[in-house]
Amino acid sequence: MSLLTAFQRQSKGLVLAEALLLAVGIGLLDYHTPWQWTLLILYALPIFMVVLNGHRSAHIFMAFVTTGAWYWANYNTHPYFNPNAYLWIGVNRLVYFIFVAVGARALKDQREEMRARVEAMEHARELEQEIVRVSEREQMRIGQDLHDGICQRLAAIDCAAACLKAELQGKHPTEAASAATIQRMLKEAIVETRGLARGIFPVQMDAEGLPAALEELATTTNRLRQLNVTFDTSGEVGISEPATAMHLFRIAQEALNNVVRHAGARHVTISLHREMDRLTLTVADDGCGLVEPPVKSNGMGLRTMSYRARQIGGELEVTPLTAGGTMVRCALPALAASPLLSAQ
Repeated sequence: MSLLTAFQRQSKGLVLAEALLLAVGIGLLDYHTPWQWTLLILYALPIFMVVLNGHRSAHIFMAFVTTGAWYWANYNTHPYFNPNAYLWIGVNRLVYFIFVAVGARALKDQREEMRARVEAMEHARELEQEIVRVSEREQMRIGQDLHDGICQRLAAIDCAAACLKAELQGKHPTEAASAATIQRMLKEAIVETRGLARGIFPVQMDAEGLPAALEELATTTNRLRQLNVTFDTSGEVGISEPATAMHLFRIAQEALNNVVRHAGARHVTISLHREMDRLTLTVADDGCGLVEPPVKSNGMGLRTMSYRARQIGGELEVTPLTAGGTMVRCALPALAASPLLSAQ
């Protein structure tokens, strides 16, 4: 524990008593010191003591106390003594000490305000991290439940439908055809469910995982939505950091979800390019565009995308396109995205 921390933890009454004793001690020292040796700066110490301890009004009181100590200590030794002149000098000293007290109090308040702002920013950052972690865990749980639960049940029902079709063939052709139709619909449901599961919880991101996951995202969206989604990539876009790849995938996924929910678009292009020292992910659509500037949006989706971009050292931009529609762009240094490739 530092000396300052121990001092600030003392009770306000104890600190006030210590400040009074210090003021008296400085006055006694000043009384026995030649008038040429000014101790004016030392008189500010009791004021700083009560300010640092958190007193809200005792600093003004200490300004009067230190003025009185100075007035008493120099009353008989001042070379230009004149009762009226000396009183005027005392008033000047009082004003000086009040300025010291007010200034010290203002600096303390400013420091506390800055500390509160820093703590609020850190708390907000922790909340953002927790929101993303909870969202990630929940998506992983849902994806695993879809893959291990519903997909397995649908597969079992598919096997039962196949057995039923085999039993009905030759005896009841019409019922066998209905069983075949049920089996075909079950296979389609299994494919769609597995596609949803891979979209919610994509495979482990290795060097080629992100392009494959984005391609699968586009394919699944085309199959499930009335939307034409294409994926385009060029350059060395392999990412050796799984966390970076997952953040970029989630940004693309959230941008695509926003297009589906709000844009009314017919075509969406997902692009992943590496040019020189920059890796860029873009999601562009031909929908209705931005209703209002993105800085005014309070949507959690945009905040989450911005947070993910900051986490990987990137910059997120949401801009309207001149031909209509919106473009979400996340750019980050290629060194941050793929340090192994950059080192080669």
